[in-house]
Amino acid sequence: MKKRVVIGMVLLGALAPAQAAESVLAPAGAAGAAGGTAAGPQAGAAGGPADAGAGAEAPQRRALEATPPPPERTARPAAAEWDAAEQVSLARVARGGACKARRQREWLRIDCSVPSVVAVRSLGAGAGGESVSVGEHRADEDGSFPSSVSVIFPVRIGDRRVIEILSIEEGYRFQTGLSTSVMISEQWLEGDAGPLVSAL
Repeated sequence: MKKRVVIGMVLLGALAPAQAAESVLAPAGAAGAAGGTAAGPQAGAAGGPADAGAGAEAPQRRALEATPPPPERTARPAAAEWDAAEQVSLARVARGGACKARRQREWLRIDCSVPSVVAVRSLGAGAGGESVSVGEHRADEDGSFPSSVSVIFPVRIGDRRVIEILSIEEGYRFQTGLSTSVMISEQWLEGDAGPLVSAL
């Protein structure tokens, strides 16, 4: 008999080295508490995973590392601010362009379209400030799972972070498990001209 998996998730946050935590995949657009994690953009909002690649020819994007954010620390952008945010290119992205990035001041939002998202977790030493939201759920044989996820975090000098997006995957003899769909990494070390961000 085919096994079904129920995945439990806990709040995403900054972690000590060699530790990991999984995040709650809250519906996109849910309001976050002041000073805590804030929900990302509405699913299907302009520039989100639902409309990535839609429309006419995509505009030329500036490289994030070539146009580093200003040093000032600002509050997390409101959901509506992302509609007018600049699209930027990352240092490395997965083949097929599953992830797109936008920047608002020193804040970066990465939207990824991936199948059956079940968890997002921060690995190792994190800089903190991340928030996660998901798009609409799609049903399959194992249940209903989001097909897109948005991760928002600040990009500042001295940052180091790795964020993993996990999906459900069918394995041997119809057993289900987890696999890494996207690995987001960000670092901006002292002396670097700009941040290096990848989504692979």
